[in-house]
Amino acid sequence: MKVGIQMNYLIIKSHPYSGSFNAGVAATIYETVSMKGHNVTEIDLLSDGFNPVMTAEDLEAWKQGQTLDPLIKKYQNQIDDADILVFPFPVWWGGPPAILKGFCDKILLYGWAYKLNESGKLVGMLNSKKAIVIATSEVANEIIERNYRNPVEGAFVKNTLGDCGIEVIKHMYIDKISSDRDYAENKMAEIREMFSA
Repeated sequence: MKVGIQMNYLIIKSHPYSGSFNAGVAATIYETVSMKGHNVTEIDLLSDGFNPVMTAEDLEAWKQGQTLDPLIKKYQNQIDDADILVFPFPVWWGGPPAILKGFCDKILLYGWAYKLNESGKLVGMLNSKKAIVIATSEVANEIIERNYRNPVEGAFVKNTLGDCGIEVIKHMYIDKISSDRDYAENKMAEIREMFSA
């Protein structure tokens, strides 16, 4: 994050419960970044009624680098306007919620998020974008590493965002979020401090 320069943040929310720890993370980020004088906007996939399902018609349009969903174009415009994308999300069954996965499936279109070079290699086109990923889970970090080999870092950070040219400047994994209140408050303080820097 550039010190002293006004940045445009976009928070992409994908948790269905407004009283969740994850929702608190998003609210803390919004408040902290706003107080620093940066511009902040949000995408709330649940409130928007975003449909993550890729239909046969959606897939045909996707193959042409097009979309049938007007929300996708709106979201692309918001991403175009943003400097830093923030993804706070819960880890369910080793990965992001289905609605966030569907968001990535539908929005990362050929000709906008990536292209193929002459040898057929994927080349990211969102190279001007930075991202911060904050994943939350009730499962301990060591279990995520040992049993799941950290699929958030692999599938989401490196393969999804990285392949589209988005540089992840911070990847934070908050485990054991239901362990106790003091622990949760300490983690929230860490987030506040990170976004205050």
